[in-house]
Amino acid sequence: MRAIAGLLLCACGTAVHAQADVEQAVATAVEQAEPAAAASVNVKGIRDPDWKPYSAMLKGVKRFEEKHGLAPGAELRFILEPRHADVDMHAIALRLESDEAGMAIPLGERNIFTLPVEQGPLYEKAELTVNRKAGSVRWIPYVRSAATSDTLRRLGDLRLACEVHWAIDKETLPFAMRTTMSALGGPCNFVSQKGTYSFSEPRRITAATISFNGKSAPVPFSGTSFTPPLREQDWGDDSVLELTFADD
Repeated sequence: MRAIAGLLLCACGTAVHAQADVEQAVATAVEQAEPAAAASVNVKGIRDPDWKPYSAMLKGVKRFEEKHGLAPGAELRFILEPRHADVDMHAIALRLESDEAGMAIPLGERNIFTLPVEQGPLYEKAELTVNRKAGSVRWIPYVRSAATSDTLRRLGDLRLACEVHWAIDKETLPFAMRTTMSALGGPCNFVSQKGTYSFSEPRRITAATISFNGKSAPVPFSGTSFTPPLREQDWGDDSVLELTFADD
């Protein structure tokens, strides 16, 4: 294994900022466990590049298929986002690599991509790598139904994106944290009101509301992140969140 980067899931008492930090907590643990392996990596001149296990990403694909009813009109894609403001996201190169084979994965606008599946035995132990240093980017599920946009989000899409993210990252967590998180229902359906899952945006949010069947309510937000009511069944999957951003 090598260093991994992503969400900090706190078992109780603290909010879970899922897209900001399960991977950063994991990075430290994995780095300490196998520093020699991390030092041996080199991708097109990038020592210790950012990466994800292909097998973990496929678990996210499987979870998407299992929970597709949350967003039946959406397809699963992923987006690479900068973890820090100074990360250059131009000319990103994404590859699927194993000891036996390798292939480039095309990136669309905003570094959105579709994960290739069923690549056969040559890719059973493959890794996804990008030409950026470890800890530079976030690997985020990108689930969008028709008629949604950067300012209008469907709650079912967000619920499904959370499920996919948790399926990918939970196996990389330390055993004790993974067990505790699972016992609490996982970040997408915490049994405790103290646990939350927040989504990050590239721009600062100035307002956030949710509406469904004639009722509306404010959605908690702070800076560039917002926390939708994923576990609250009073809000149906077709509930619409509207985000207002600062005019930067």
